[in-house]
Amino acid sequence: MIDWEKGQKKWSEMKRFPAKILLFGEYGLLYGAKALALPFHAFGGELNLTGKIPSSESKEYSSYLEIDRFVSFFDFHDLNKEMYYPLDLQILKEDLQKGLYFKSDIPYEYGVGSSGALCAAIFDEYSVYHQQFRKFSRNKDILESLKSDFSVLERYFHGTSSGIDPLVSFLDRPVVYNNGHSSLVDFSEPNDYSIFLIDTNLRSSTNPLVEQFKKKMEDSFFADLFRKSYLPLNDGAIESVLLNDCKQLFFNLKKLVLFQLNHFSSMIPPDFAEQIKKFHKEKIYIKLLGSGGGGFLLAFVPNGKSFGINSPLLKYEVLKTD
Repeated sequence: MIDWEKGQKKWSEMKRFPAKILLFGEYGLLYGAKALALPFHAFGGELNLTGKIPSSESKEYSSYLEIDRFVSFFDFHDLNKEMYYPLDLQILKEDLQKGLYFKSDIPYEYGVGSSGALCAAIFDEYSVYHQQFRKFSRNKDILESLKSDFSVLERYFHGTSSGIDPLVSFLDRPVVYNNGHSSLVDFSEPNDYSIFLIDTNLRSSTNPLVEQFKKKMEDSFFADLFRKSYLPLNDGAIESVLLNDCKQLFFNLKKLVLFQLNHFSSMIPPDFAEQIKKFHKEKIYIKLLGSGGGGFLLAFVPNGKSFGINSPLLKYEVLKTD
């Protein structure tokens, strides 16, 4: 809990939770694919207090209102019963009366985990996790317990959630998800290629696209093609990243991006499909980030290759460690 009686914490003293990048696993995560997600420190957010409920004209109000609605939803559905590490709702409600909000620069509806970072921050500040960790850690798979709790917390935002976004933000570590199990991983910055974000300048809501994809999976031909062709390419790409095997990664990427162009056309912003095709011929591979529809795209660029265009702009380098 933020100790308001001792004065508001300075921004520099607040714990900041990073955005996340789902490098691989989009859509496949729903159907047994591996997923690789990592923290992305170009964006982040932290909780703070204004001292009183902010006015509707203030910049903090929309965030305050979102947390207030989240708490009402969480309380109404009695979701603490589903949590391994429940929230202290009384303290959370008290802090809402003191103007609790989430100061964040994570782009909203861009596929980089804005709700995940908020859930991680609320969990860190108001759950019993830190007090009860030692008591329960011997008898639990901590990563799976955390992921389960985060899937409950994100229910307000997404209806259903894997819990991976807030897990990555909370732990500030890359996570591989495979066959229902999460593992922390480390891998070095690649020497042979770089990964960049491309800003489509479009927001996109996840839920409608996910529902659209589920509808596509009702077609037995597409479902069979997806499972037999797309999922192995996705899983192979993840293994290639972890092994720093550039040749195998780009072999998988070539086919994976073609699959997205042919079968995920409605998830690719119309103005970008031709650019993706153009750079595919130059062995620069641009794929969806998350559900697509807008937000950021991921560009995998081999060393020595140049984008050579001004639009769309390469915005951020994803795997840069310095």
